[in-house]
Amino acid sequence: MQLYLTYSSPFARNVRIVIHEHKLQSCVTEHFAHPFHNREELTSSNPLGKVPCLSLDNGTTIMDSEVICAYLDKQLGDGRLSKALDEDWDLKTFCSASSGLMEVLVLRQVEKIREREGLVSDFWWQRYNRAIDRTLNFFESKVAQFPNALSLLHISLGSALSYLDFRHEDFDWRSERPQLAVFSKTLETLESFSANTLHE
Repeated sequence: MQLYLTYSSPFARNVRIVIHEHKLQSCVTEHFAHPFHNREELTSSNPLGKVPCLSLDNGTTIMDSEVICAYLDKQLGDGRLSKALDEDWDLKTFCSASSGLMEVLVLRQVEKIREREGLVSDFWWQRYNRAIDRTLNFFESKVAQFPNALSLLHISLGSALSYLDFRHEDFDWRSERPQLAVFSKTLETLESFSANTLHE
């Protein structure tokens, strides 16, 4: 299998963690493919030009990190990372919200790049900040409902929080959210997390 990714992507980190959890590293060849570079090998696999993208040996392409993670967990793993979510609509919703949080964080990063080019939009900057604040507060109130065992929800939200630290050091998210702070710190001690950190 061919995995197209950037190592700074929280979405790709989700996939890398699932691969590690199921010891699938020998089955996957990673290819760095920055979406802004529009490389043919990526765009021919994913017309959206987005990472991560998983190309199977039979020529099938799987797009979107949530779908890739579910495929790896259920088809090539033992399904344990998906099990709790499959049985609980609240947890499915939480997982979707964590993916949405990552999307907003990536958009905030794009806005920071635009600012350096003199194209900053105060409207979008404030909108992103308010959405991040609301979503973090939402998760702070929901942590007690998370399953005890590691799940795709843990992985997705953990990656979102680590991306906050990686790209948005100006955003103080821990001081008023002690439960999320502990949640993140605990996850980052796991081997699958510490072996797959975000970097350029």
